[in-house]
Amino acid sequence: MSHILQTLRNNKPLVIGLVVAPLGLYSGIKIKEWRSARKVEDIKREVAATATTQAPQPTLNTADDIQLELQGLRGVRETLTRKESTLAQELESIHIKLKRLDEQDAASKESK
Repeated sequence: MSHILQTLRNNKPLVIGLVVAPLGLYSGIKIKEWRSARKVEDIKREVAATATTQAPQPTLNTADDIQLELQGLRGVRETLTRKESTLAQELESIHIKLKRLDEQDAASKESK
């Protein structure tokens, strides 16, 4: 037994390491747990702050609001109808030009 005590006295750095390492490991684990808990609390706090600062979405609850929304949709429909008409005219123009090109191509093949 005295031999073991003598060996431990001669190897003080080893003894200190054997004592300090578990304490360091324990404190490291506790710090990590504390940081994780703090992060969770911070996130909960941010969510709560965001939820209180966001304004609720407006709802269409009055006849005037519904009427305004309907007028806006009618305007969009008119715009789309005009665009559709313009595109139909352009398509017809392209169709006529292709027909003329086909006629010219047929005429040039006949003359050859």
